[in-house]
Amino acid sequence: MIAEDRAPDPDQADELLDAKQVAALMKVHVATVYRLADSGLLKAMRLGKGEKRRRGFRCWASDVDAYMHGSLIAPTTEVA
Repeated sequence: MIAEDRAPDPDQADELLDAKQVAALMKVHVATVYRLADSGLLKAMRLGKGEKRRRGFRCWASDVDAYMHGSLIAPTTEVA
């Protein structure tokens, strides 16, 4: 999925991360990062023209942060 309407914000330094950096940040396997990007859940860019493998995977750090915050699970307040 391609990151759309991304304009650099001068007040916030946003960094482009590769798949290994995203995986380390999320503490998951690199394959999980690719699956999230392919499913559209994580905004990412695939660069290159390779038919079998495009090596240029990039994701904005703010998009990783937004995905992780959107995945938070609210605690339950059930009393047994």
